[in-house]
Amino acid sequence: MRSEMRSIARRSFMSAVAAGGGATIIAPAFTAFAADRITLTICSYGGVYQDSQDKAYFKPYQEANPNIAIAQESPESNAKLKAMVESGNVTWDLAISSPDFGFETDSGWLEPIDYSIIDRSQFTEDHAGAYRLGSDVEATLVAYRKDKLKEPPQGFADFFDLKRFPGRRTIWKYASGGVFEIALLADGVSRTNLYPIDVKRALNKLNTIKDQLIWWDTGAQSVQYMVSGEAVMGVLWNGRAVSAGESAPVELAWADWLTSDAFWVVPKGTRHKQAAMDALKYFTSPEAQDRFTGYLPYGPTNKLALAHVSDKYISSLPTSHATGRIAQNHQWWNDNLHNVDPVFQDWLLS
Repeated sequence: MRSEMRSIARRSFMSAVAAGGGATIIAPAFTAFAADRITLTICSYGGVYQDSQDKAYFKPYQEANPNIAIAQESPESNAKLKAMVESGNVTWDLAISSPDFGFETDSGWLEPIDYSIIDRSQFTEDHAGAYRLGSDVEATLVAYRKDKLKEPPQGFADFFDLKRFPGRRTIWKYASGGVFEIALLADGVSRTNLYPIDVKRALNKLNTIKDQLIWWDTGAQSVQYMVSGEAVMGVLWNGRAVSAGESAPVELAWADWLTSDAFWVVPKGTRHKQAAMDALKYFTSPEAQDRFTGYLPYGPTNKLALAHVSDKYISSLPTSHATGRIAQNHQWWNDNLHNVDPVFQDWLLS
């Protein structure tokens, strides 16, 4: 469910964010299979995100490996991936996944990442799992209209301060999208004691601003509410917040932010497992990830890329604001969303 909502939300990403070139570093050739021509089918989020992947990853990889063709599909869907595997008709070789998928509990649908090909030690914390490999680092954070507030908010606690920061605010209407964590942090829970989620306490805190909330269902809506001024403050994905800031006086508050990363997975039963792993090594190489930061403000997961990211979005990359990072426990959500979401839906209707 999260995967489908996230895919729909992101596939329409505003083209304004994608304007611009990539990093100047040229990636080395990764020669896969010299003999046979292979078509790798890759499924991603679509829209500007996938267009940026095409420029940073897919096209250069095909140029370095003339025997490899890449066919693209979108939007990514965990449910579709599972159905392919269960039916024995796997047509994807690689897919981008939301952060609540790709754990040991999902191993029945995924191939293990081949760390004899990929150097696991190159990747930052939590981005090199047994069945998934981090594609990029994304953030969920507070954005605000600097023309409508007397002072800039600093983070999640200020999102709940209606006295100092009056006005409507917008946030994603999805249980595992950060709304519970943000409420608990604003209520004084430390970032190291968020889990297990105290659902009742979080909803009580949300009650204090419930009549001032505008709920967004897609990333495009989050931008719309901020650009129009309908909301003076919002909790957005950082890429969307940057997009809003290109057409309205919208700023980002980096004092605290939640991780909301993307991961590569390989569907179990792919016909081109070895070729998929070779491509994955290239897509997550420092050179390729640095190029990607020239198209979208998402940070690299490869530690060797951190020193060479593109200058274009460097101030808006989550990896440039490491001290504010609050890691969401996506494994906890993977295990508990089915219990928490019905309570959240009842609260929304109350």
